[in-house]
Amino acid sequence: MVTIKLVSAPSGIELEVLEFDAGMDAKKRLISMGIHAGDKLVKLSHSSWGPVLVKNVTLNSSKIAIGKRLASKITVAYDQT
Repeated sequence: MVTIKLVSAPSGIELEVLEFDAGMDAKKRLISMGIHAGDKLVKLSHSSWGPVLVKNVTLNSSKIAIGKRLASKITVAYDQT
C-alpha cells in the first residue's frame, strides 16, 4: 500500500482517501464537495497546471475539480501492482 498526497498520485487508478491534513474550513469544503475519509477516488487528470479532476467512485459522482493547494492536503493510498 503506497501512501501519497492526491496532487502527486498517479491518474487512472483507484485511490482511497485516508485523511485530510487541513484546517476545519478546508475539511468542510471537501465534505461539501462530497469527499470523505474512506471514499474511493479515481484521479482523471495529471497535469502540471490547473485543478486536479477526480471522480468519487464510492458515491458514483460526476467529475470534481479540486485546486492543487487543497489536493495537496488530501492523503490517499493505493495498491502498487
